[in-house]
Amino acid sequence: MTARPPFTPFADGSPKFQPGLRRIEPVNWLLPDTEADIALEAKAKLFAERPNETFAALAGSEPGQKEACSLVEQALGQVCSPTSEPGLLAASRLVSDDLCLMERQGEHWVLRAASLAAPTHFSLADTLGKSLENLHQPVPDGTPALAGKIGKMFDQVPPGAVFERFNWTIQLGNTRFMPDAAPMRAQALLTAPEQASKVLHLRVERQTILRLPKTLGVLFCIRICIDPLRNLSAAQAKQLFTAWAQADEHVRGYKNWAVFDRLMVHFVDNFDFSKN
Repeated sequence: MTARPPFTPFADGSPKFQPGLRRIEPVNWLLPDTEADIALEAKAKLFAERPNETFAALAGSEPGQKEACSLVEQALGQVCSPTSEPGLLAASRLVSDDLCLMERQGEHWVLRAASLAAPTHFSLADTLGKSLENLHQPVPDGTPALAGKIGKMFDQVPPGAVFERFNWTIQLGNTRFMPDAAPMRAQALLTAPEQASKVLHLRVERQTILRLPKTLGVLFCIRICIDPLRNLSAAQAKQLFTAWAQADEHVRGYKNWAVFDRLMVHFVDNFDFSKN
């Protein structure tokens, strides 16, 4: 059984606006898929019901999609169902991760195709066809500093190499498909503090990048893990609350954490820190 939560990036402190990538063994790229039992069935349903919101691609991205699909198949030891659908969408049905294909166009890395079943506060309509610079404009120091660092890193990643990083936040409920966080945040402001233990959840993004050996694009994968805060161990809870409390104003502002403050205070005050 997979330990929950499977990843605890808050143990390293507050979120930071840095690439923070570390190289991992290719065998650990997509396996074990900690969210497969949770996400795959819901993902297929979402693809059927909201196709325009969950997949899009630009013309000319087909070779990169095909190569990405082949690499996902090899990593999982599975084969995509024989259909005429785009390669990246077919590959996305095999793994819980969202798959984003970045390719170079002139001097810029551009999002050329994406399958999104669990986006964290962004949508295909707002991101497809945009460069790294445009994608990171809302992030503090995102343009040109962070985007420039990521672009250089993309250029330097050896073909076939896999790198990993994490991001995390807090949300109300366990919704995975959340292109727009505004309704959830509005609900947070209306939620009674006494409901905190029932509604507060940890949302972790495990992000990996793989340089495609043939087409030389970058396959950016995002695995979403959502767990109730009430299920954290005492040690994990202390780490998370410390990271939350020590987050600087830029992090709190970008993530809109102020809407959860009443709930978090009540949750911390009533958490059982004596449990294992």
